[in-house]
Amino acid sequence: MAMMSQPYTLVGVDIEGEWNRPLLANAAAVSGCPCVLAPSADFTKALAGQDSPGGDALESVLRGFRRVIACETTKSSVSIYDFPAPRERTAILVGNEEAGLPRGVLKRADSFVSIPMARSGLSSLNVAVAAAISLYALTRDLGRKKRPRGFLRSADVDVLIEASADPHELGSLLRSVYAFGWRRVFLSDPHRVWFTEDPRVTLEGRAAARRAKNLLAVLPAEKLEPAAYDAMLICDPSQQGQALSRLRLPECQRLLVVLGAGEPQAGFGAPAAHVTVDFVDRTVPARTRHTGSILLSVIATMLDA
Repeated sequence: MAMMSQPYTLVGVDIEGEWNRPLLANAAAVSGCPCVLAPSADFTKALAGQDSPGGDALESVLRGFRRVIACETTKSSVSIYDFPAPRERTAILVGNEEAGLPRGVLKRADSFVSIPMARSGLSSLNVAVAAAISLYALTRDLGRKKRPRGFLRSADVDVLIEASADPHELGSLLRSVYAFGWRRVFLSDPHRVWFTEDPRVTLEGRAAARRAKNLLAVLPAEKLEPAAYDAMLICDPSQQGQALSRLRLPECQRLLVVLGAGEPQAGFGAPAAHVTVDFVDRTVPARTRHTGSILLSVIATMLDA
């Protein structure tokens, strides 16, 4: 059965770094959207005589859309979780990870959206993570849905991550954890990509986490205290459980959110509920950084400020 096409196209503007291109493509694909790269006029001019990242000129790309939405933090930005999803053909713009969207490009936008964060601005997230969150919120039209707020605060919710074998994926996810307000995270590290003595792996993971500015305390999973939690919420690769777009947090005093292959075993007697990030196209394997960041971003909006 053919998948329903989405009215959104992800447009990466002035994207640098070979690693960001497949990440942006995956962020678009899991939401059933195409992805194009487009250099701005200023970017093309600045690169005169140098290797270009490629892609059609931005002005040419934007002519095919009825609306243009810029993912950028400005005075007129609306939270992506309060923004009603457009129905017409729409370009979703994300910009260079360091410089953002150029001023001239911002003038072409009809609307501005941002991702609520407790730390800094949109630059606190990897650009592909920001794209994945924005597209998920739009394709699930979360802006038109009431998200029930509970009485839990971020201090009442701990996060346990089972690390993948890729230090970049883990580092980017830890960057998101801190941006969404958590001060600590527990980590099961079977592949030793964080708790490692390999200097190359250490450098890759810390760089992706933006460790110079990221003050998140990363604790080994063994330091978890099972008796501290009266509920668990598990998001694992099986894609089983309640859809995230319809999630209600369990009524509890202390919640453990688990990202990984299953619930902790030793000593955990708290009731566990399963949740899945209900991407539009679940035949496309989502990157760990995308799934985890979307989950934590949505949960953060449901916590008591």
